Amino acid sequence: MTGHGTAGTGPEVIVQVDRDRCIGSGMCAMTAPGSLALGADGLARPLREQPTGAAGEPLTPELTDAVDYCPVEALTLYGTRDGRRISPAG
Repeated sequence: MTGHGTAGTGPEVIVQVDRDRCIGSGMCAMTAPGSLALGADGLARPLREQPTGAAGEPLTPELTDAVDYCPVEALTLYGTRDGRRISPAG
């Protein structure tokens, strides 16, 4: 079911990285290695590119923690169903 995640996870989300803010600390990649990595340029990037209208990835505690741990708030999660900002709280 699109938008509902899988067993043990939350709704599907789109991960957005503000590459102008990212400083490449690596906290996100260490916290949610299944969702985020540091690219060749040393900046964070989602492992799955998510074009407009594409299905997202399940919201996991690790992904939420990665957003919370980012020292410069360069990560944002949006719900795929309604585009609502999920984290960080706005």
